[in-house]
Order: sequence, then C-alpha cells, then structure tokens
Amino acid sequence: MIYSDELYVFNAESLKICWVSAQAARAVGHTRHALQERAIFEVFPTLTKARVADLLAALQNDPYSGLRQQNLQQGKNGTPSTVFLHLESFSDQGHRYVHARVEHVVAPDQVHEHQLHLTRFVMENVSVEVYWLDQYGHIYYANRQACQALGYSQAELLRLKVDDIDPLCPMSRWQRYWTSLKKEGSLFFETLHRAKDGRVFPVNVLANFLRIGEFEYSVAFARDISNRKQLEARLGSLVSVINVIIWSTNAEWEVDYVSPQIKDLLGLSPELFIGYKLLEIFRSERVHRDDRTALVAGVERLRQGEDAVRNIELRLENAQGAWQWLALNMSVVRDANGRVQQVVGSSHDISLQKQEEARLLDLNAELDIRVRQELAKNQKNDMLLQQQSRLVAMGEMIGNIAHQWRQPLNALAIILLNVEDALAHGEINTRDMQQALQRSQQILADMSRTIDDFRGFFNNNKLLMDIALGDLVKTNLRLLEASMVYHHIALTLLNGDCPARAMVHSGELSQVLLCLINNAKEQILANDVREGEITVRLEQTDDYAVIDICDNAGGIAEEHLSRVFDTYFTTKPEGLGLGLYISNLSIQQTMHGHIEVKNWQKGAKFSVFIPKLSTSGSVCR
Repeated sequence: MIYSDELYVFNAESLKICWVSAQAARAVGHTRHALQERAIFEVFPTLTKARVADLLAALQNDPYSGLRQQNLQQGKNGTPSTVFLHLESFSDQGHRYVHARVEHVVAPDQVHEHQLHLTRFVMENVSVEVYWLDQYGHIYYANRQACQALGYSQAELLRLKVDDIDPLCPMSRWQRYWTSLKKEGSLFFETLHRAKDGRVFPVNVLANFLRIGEFEYSVAFARDISNRKQLEARLGSLVSVINVIIWSTNAEWEVDYVSPQIKDLLGLSPELFIGYKLLEIFRSERVHRDDRTALVAGVERLRQGEDAVRNIELRLENAQGAWQWLALNMSVVRDANGRVQQVVGSSHDISLQKQEEARLLDLNAELDIRVRQELAKNQKNDMLLQQQSRLVAMGEMIGNIAHQWRQPLNALAIILLNVEDALAHGEINTRDMQQALQRSQQILADMSRTIDDFRGFFNNNKLLMDIALGDLVKTNLRLLEASMVYHHIALTLLNGDCPARAMVHSGELSQVLLCLINNAKEQILANDVREGEITVRLEQTDDYAVIDICDNAGGIAEEHLSRVFDTYFTTKPEGLGLGLYISNLSIQQTMHGHIEVKNWQKGAKFSVFIPKLSTSGSVCR
C-alpha cells in the first residue's frame, strides 16, 4: 500500500466536503475550491448517507483505532479507481465530522493487470446481473447488465444498499443471509428486484462468499426469470383446468410430482405414488397384469435412448377398486451428455373411449354384414350401368358405321349404275366388266376391314393384352374419321409413333376413347364452334403412357370440373351421366390407371394415364 497526503474532511450529516488537501485535489483533477462545494459521494460514490451512518456507528464502538474501508474514487475524467480510506470521526461545536486519508493500492504487475482487465471485461459483458456487496449490504460494484435491468446508472447503484433493490431483503434478513453465506460458502435462491421506476421482477440469485485479505464480500449473480415465471403461471393454469394427470420423476426415476387431477379422476391421493420408482408402480398390483408388460417395455425404450413413448393404454385400480382405463405418454429430459435428468408424463381417462370402442365393434360386425349385402347390390348395379353404357356406346358406334359406310356404298352404287347403263346401250366389254368387279371387290374388302375393327371394339374378352397404344389409337381414330368429316370437325393425331406399350383391354379402352372424343364432338356442336378441332396426343412419362384428348369447345364450367366423373352427372338435356363415370371406372379397375381433366387453352383436356410396360415386360407402378 502507498500512503499519500490526500486528505479530506467532510460533514457527517450533510456529507459536504469542508476541507481538502492540495494533493487530494490534484489527484482527482479539481481545484480545492471546487471540491469544497461538492458532496463526498461525488468523489467517493460508495460514501452514501446510509453507508456513512454505518461507518459512524462502527467508529463509535472503537473511536481510537479508526476504520479502513475499500472504496471507489471518481476522478474528473469519470474513470473510477479502487482505493482504501482511513476514516476517523471527531466533533466540533456540536457537529460530527469525518477525517479521511486516501491509501492507494500498489499498481499490479503486467500479468495481474491483464487479468484484472480481462475479469472486468467479462463482468461487464456477461448477460446476468453481477453485484459485489459488503456485510452491511452496501453495493460496491454493479455491472452493465445490472444497471440496464434496474434502470440506474452505475454511480446511482453504488449509493444504494441491498434493501433498496430487493424488497424481500430488509437489513435484518440481510444479516441472517450474511451469516449463512459465510457458513455455506454459496447460496442459491429466488427473490425479487425492484427497478428505479418501481417495477418489480423475479430473479434467481447465485451468491458466493469471497474473502480478499481482511475484506469480505458477497459476489451475487442474478438472472431475470420473468419469462419463466409467466410460463410457469400459464402452465399451472393449464394444468389446473385440463382433465389430465401430470406427473414427473427425478434423475433416479422416482416419482416426485403428481398433479391434483388424480384425485378427481381416480379418487387417489398423489402421495400414494410420490417417492416410488416408476417401475415399482408399473409392476405393482394396482396396474392390471395384462398391461404391465407394455409399460415396462416403454420404460426400457426410454432407457435405450428414445425421447418419448406415447399412447400406452393401461388399466389402473381406482379408489373404488374398479379398473379404470388410462392413456399414458412419457418423455425424457436429458442433459448435454444424454443422461436422464427427468421423466415427464401425462395420463388421461379413456374409459368412455373404451366403452365406445366396444360398441363400435358390435356395430362394425353388424355393418360388415350390411356392407357385404350392399356391395353385392352395387356390383349388380355396376354391371347394369356398364351394360347400359355399353348399349349407348353401341348406338353411337352404329352411327359411326353408317358414316363410315356411306361413302363406299355410294361408290358401289355408282359402279353398278355405270355397268347397268353400259349393258343397256351395249357399250360394255369384258375388260370394263373386270375393272368394275375389281373396284367393287376393293370397296367391299375395305368395308369388311371396318367391320373387323368394330368387332374389336365390342370384344368381351376381359384379358389384358400387351398392346402398342399408338396402333390402337390410330385404329379408333380411323373408325371415327368419317363422322368427324361429316360434322366438319378436324380430328388430329400427334406423336402417333410413340412407342409406349401397356397391358390393356382393347375393347374397353376403345370405348373410353370413343366416349371422350364423342363428348368433345358434342360440345363443339352444342357451342356452335365453326372450326371445331379435336386433338389426340400420345405421350409417356417414367411410369405412364398418356393419351390426351383436347378440344376447342370452350372448356368446362369450374363448378362442374370436380363432378364430371360422378354417376348420373350430366349437363346434357338428354344425357344419362354414365359415360365418363364408366370410362373412369374401367381405366381404374381394369387397367389400374386413372383419368384427369382440366381446362386448357380454348377447351377441355382429358388425360388417360395407363401404367406402361417396362423393358422387362412388367407394369410400371
């Protein structure tokens, strides 16, 4: 320690500086005259009125030896430094005065100075409040976080005592706290802090006892737990209103908490379970023997590293001795090393659910019989619908046959009239007759091929066959070509050479294509589209062969798009509403594909998706 001639005399009541030495004035950067107009706590922030009163009381007990106290000295530059004050008290003309001599701390070496700077930097920048207090409850140091939390400047905090910021710690309690702290070495507790604006908030405090030479301090670390308290309050409110039993165990798997709902749900006291190992409860007679294995297995899964086990159903004996059904959920709280710190669980009553399940089993048995009966009826209805749709398609195809044969029949009629006229005038010869017969045979062969194509359309063989879809589509479009020409509608095939193959029922797929193209034709005619267009395009994805049928008839109303495949849904005045339903049913059930519809460009677009064959010959699904 270095003793100096920095001397102060101040009034113990007003704390005004009465006299100061020249060396003391130079040390803090003021003039002697300026200092004599100031209060002592402007130079030594910790010498507040309350602290001076404590010092005077201590000096009265030992008036001859004086006191040596650690303090902060505040210079004109605002940077505080640590000093010791030798304090003596005297009276003059009825007033008490204090004589203070400054003792400077020996400057630390470079290593210690670096450590001090590092410690101060850490203290100032940690996210918790840090306080140094003496045995009288005076605050010797408060970090930046403490100032922000309480709304004081550091100079203001250094003038306060512990009971100024902690409403739960009057000085009488502080003395008991100090005694316990010296005995235990550290204390952890929860208390309240009061900010400058009067706001009170809860904190957790970790206090440590520290002795430096002859001086004793409490170094306290405080953390604001307002958010945690709000969460606990909300959780407590939630637990109090929900009809669920909440429970927890400690790290040794012993039950340490059971919520009061167990009394309402089971008529049992929480104390019946607290203190027992979880496995002891699960293996006890209070749990139904058939449910114990699942509970023990759940605990084992948690021990093996699972974070949660949910919806274990068990029967627990209630206060009346009856088995009551509960659903159990358990989750584990682990530390950073994966060790179990706590098991948290919830249990809720599922007795009504179990009763309903029993009723449902009986009802399901009855419904199963009814469903089987209805399925049989529906199968018959589906067969009737398919037959009805097939008859409609047959009528449409007969119309297409008429259009397809009209031109060759006209050609045959012309040939026969020419032959008849030539015979009547004696102008025919053997060569002309042979040419007429050859042309007639050619026309008849084309008509016969048309019949063969239509025969495939009505094929009743339900076996799926490996077919190149391009060839099938071309054949179907050839059958419809004459009808489209008659109605002045352009029917176009794009990407007809697509190599996609699929396992299909050729007759049913042909009926689907006829239905989709015929619907497009009817929409074009109904909307009086002058240059009607129907485009059929073949595509393939990784899994599907796709047949797109697009028209320019204006599209489908948005409110109807989701219903076009429903039974009996139609917008046609005389329609049955079966065509699209049967088409979609056929593609789904027979060929394991599906049909999609959307509005596209100037009309509607129906896309038929059929699983295509892979290179190995199997269907891609």
